[in-house]
Amino acid sequence: MRNLLYVLLLSLTLAVAACRQELKPVEAVVEDPIRHYYPVVQGEMLGVTYDIENTSDTPLFIHEVQTSCGCLVPRDELPIVVLPRKRASVHLEFNTIKNVGYVCHYVYCYGNFKDSAYVSMTFDTHVVPPADYTRDYEQLWREQETASGRLKDFVDGQSSHKGYYTEEGVDRRREIIDEVNRRIDAVAL
Repeated sequence: MRNLLYVLLLSLTLAVAACRQELKPVEAVVEDPIRHYYPVVQGEMLGVTYDIENTSDTPLFIHEVQTSCGCLVPRDELPIVVLPRKRASVHLEFNTIKNVGYVCHYVYCYGNFKDSAYVSMTFDTHVVPPADYTRDYEQLWREQETASGRLKDFVDGQSSHKGYYTEEGVDRRREIIDEVNRRIDAVAL
């Protein structure tokens, strides 16, 4: 009985000592922390995903994600753990129903980052109101093309899912997409 008590006491001491381990600061890189999304129609949901790469040899623990508006909601379970030399994503959903015009939002991820207690990310877009008037030629054409399900829509995606661009300008992916669009249009004629 006495030996069992000593083993239990030793186990409890080791468990408490193991829990006191401090998190070491981690260097992390956010891919494209400043983004400019293409315009979206009011009422649509815009999915925003930031990739965070842990460039250190210790795990990164993101224990809190704060946004600048209640219309921007994090979709991940916390804490988000990024293993050493790996990547993880922070998923957010932006509800545009209460916005019109230019909007700019900030996201703060709190964790064991090296130089600061958090990393910040920013994105902006223009929220355009839906048309409440007689549709013009371009709108009718877009509805017709959407209904027909052309190959171009499968390649480019919907107008509200075009992605984003950064300060550096047009990247190679955009050039490839433009080339594919030119080829599709040439075949369609």
